[in-house]
Amino acid sequence: MLKKLHDQYKGSLLENKTPDFSFNADMYWLHHEDSGQWLGIPSQEVSADSLMVLKTLFEFHDCSIHHPPAAQAWFQYLFSNGEFPPLAKDVPYRLVQFKMSEGEWIREDMEAAFKGFFEREIMILWNGPASGVIIEEANDPLADEEFLAISNAFESDFFVKTSFYIGIPNRLKAHLRNYFKEEQRFFEQASSLLPAERVLKFETLFPSLVTGSLDENLKMSLLSRLALLEEDPELLHTIKIFLQNSSNVSFTAKKLYVHRNTLQYRLDRFTEKTGIQLKDFNSALTVYLACLLVEQK
Repeated sequence: MLKKLHDQYKGSLLENKTPDFSFNADMYWLHHEDSGQWLGIPSQEVSADSLMVLKTLFEFHDCSIHHPPAAQAWFQYLFSNGEFPPLAKDVPYRLVQFKMSEGEWIREDMEAAFKGFFEREIMILWNGPASGVIIEEANDPLADEEFLAISNAFESDFFVKTSFYIGIPNRLKAHLRNYFKEEQRFFEQASSLLPAERVLKFETLFPSLVTGSLDENLKMSLLSRLALLEEDPELLHTIKIFLQNSSNVSFTAKKLYVHRNTLQYRLDRFTEKTGIQLKDFNSALTVYLACLLVEQK
């Protein structure tokens, strides 16, 4: 596949081993894991749309991004199949991916803003103009809800929308890079399956992955039994938020900015029309998957 791209981009370089990135500062490098080949394409030859597609198909390395030595060692390990970072500690690390809307902001300002939310020292790796990875020691990690606070602060202070994917803590062993590559794929899928979500984890994304992989007969069966959700968007939103908040009426009413009685009326109407009791775990799970499936349509 890289050979075909090499033929398409006249200024590209095809290498059979990891290239010396320091001599190719104006190139995007793509790595094909099965063949071990690398393709360098001059950045000015790649459109924004083409770059987005290439990032989903190959491991991506942007040579225009420069990191301090310790961060560069992590970058080489995660994105270029390099050796273990020599200064890494024998502690669990958590890798948090982020994507930001592009704009007039300055990278150094964003790094300083990120670090202001963390009590411990963190490392930030950039793998694109508006995307990267936060590396933090997982002994005392930042709480999930605090990432939502970061996203809200960036949007209000900098007018920049930010989304996060929180990885599973792991020690620096051979499998960490493989876990990270898998989490990269999950984050890409989340962009299309859950575009409105700002803070994602595997357990947040997994139900949407399940509904997306159902065969067509199961999808049709589920949707036909809960057609009411598709017919009534307000009820769909109400039921989804209710189930996401542990079926807590008071908390859900606050989230929806409605009175408890209004919420209870909607829940009762759903039960009356479908015969489904949302207090039953299996029923609630089925209804939640149906909500996700309707939204994916």
